[in-house]
Amino acid sequence: MESASFAALSGVAGCRLAGGWGCRMSGEPDVRFGVVSDVHLRTPGDEDTLVKAFQYFRDQGVDAVLLAGDIADTGLISELRRCADAWKRVFPCNCGKDGRHVEKLFIYGNHDIWASIHIIRKNPDLARQDAIAYDDARPARVWEEVFEEPYSDFWIKHVKGYAFIGAHWTKKDQFDGLADYLRSHAGEIDTSKPFFYTQHSHPKDTCIGSWAWGRDNGASTRALAAYPNAVAFSGHSHYPLTDERSVWQESFTSINAASLRYISVGYSLRENFGGNSHGFRGETRKHLMEQPKTGDSRHGMLVSVYGGELAIERRDFLANASLGEDWLISVPPKGNQSFRARAARRRPPQFAPDAKLLVRLDGEKRLVLDFPAAKTIDGRRVFEYEATATLVEDEVDIVQVQRRVMAPDFYKPETQGGAPGSCVISLDEIPTKGHTVFSIRPVDCYGIKGAPLSFSVDTTMFMS
Repeated sequence: MESASFAALSGVAGCRLAGGWGCRMSGEPDVRFGVVSDVHLRTPGDEDTLVKAFQYFRDQGVDAVLLAGDIADTGLISELRRCADAWKRVFPCNCGKDGRHVEKLFIYGNHDIWASIHIIRKNPDLARQDAIAYDDARPARVWEEVFEEPYSDFWIKHVKGYAFIGAHWTKKDQFDGLADYLRSHAGEIDTSKPFFYTQHSHPKDTCIGSWAWGRDNGASTRALAAYPNAVAFSGHSHYPLTDERSVWQESFTSINAASLRYISVGYSLRENFGGNSHGFRGETRKHLMEQPKTGDSRHGMLVSVYGGELAIERRDFLANASLGEDWLISVPPKGNQSFRARAARRRPPQFAPDAKLLVRLDGEKRLVLDFPAAKTIDGRRVFEYEATATLVEDEVDIVQVQRRVMAPDFYKPETQGGAPGSCVISLDEIPTKGHTVFSIRPVDCYGIKGAPLSFSVDTTMFMS
């Protein structure tokens, strides 16, 4: 089978050598840390999944846990305390089961700071008592009281010889200062190995894509571009870790940390999604399909570092299951790791040989296309489907309608996949009735399409 990873990991037993996803390196890593983001704690019990994640990380012997912001959903100190209490419950005195120190690598996100401003406007009395950002001085004071560590807009910590740098979300454009901070702390960063950075929003035009919701103003991308050994973790967008574009590797490495609260539906132009306020907004047509409920997943990752190689285990902490094969990447990147180059290295998902597409008319004069789930090929799972209605008359074929729909389980662990799909097309949307070929093609997260299933019907029969 052709290899399917971001980077070659030669010399590691069991790896597919020009690729390597799905294999784990042997022996103890140099450093191991958990990563979660967007916890959005609000009411008692919201912290239960966070506790499960912390416990999993503890049981895997982590040296640190990185939390990339949006801890307190409405910006209240009481919400922030739920995180601190969860931490102390699992890591008393900042220690794991064996008594080793486990470092907190936490930052504020926009909900921690900006949501406080909304509370101040709506409920001044509550804000005075409980808002994290009630005044300019309070975020720092609250952080030090709740997490029992010094606060700084930027911070640097070292874990087992690896540098970790964090940038809190503040009321100003704080990321504009990253380049100066990195230069001023150059002596504390070992350029012979990866260093790790976290901020809440994605560095612009990196992970997920240039269209992605939740990007910053570009300052961090410009700053980190000078450091090919930099690895940035960011959240904010809630995009799932089943999307391989969560890892971007060009001038540096940028990784989407997903969400421990709910998975994003911010994908534009899908019939079963509402759209993306940061992407294309030119479509105003009412969509015919309901949006999937993606609140039943909680994504996070376990990162094991072996010199310049990272093994990333992706988990759904609600399902307590792996999301799929581990991702193995090299830092700095080796070879061309653009999305386009990675997409070309593997085959897209395909339907089983006996799979069939069925087309039926529902009670509202809508055509419903029903089809089974496509199969994973070369480790590339189906992410969405493309539906096409083509008029075929007089040896001419003309596309009448084309739609995209996300796979109903695109965000789920691969072991829970296999849900059949459907696409709805209004009969009124087909301008010319006649011999029509309906087709469905499976599409991976890069937009690469597999072979179609087809169903032919004379649409004039539906006009009565």
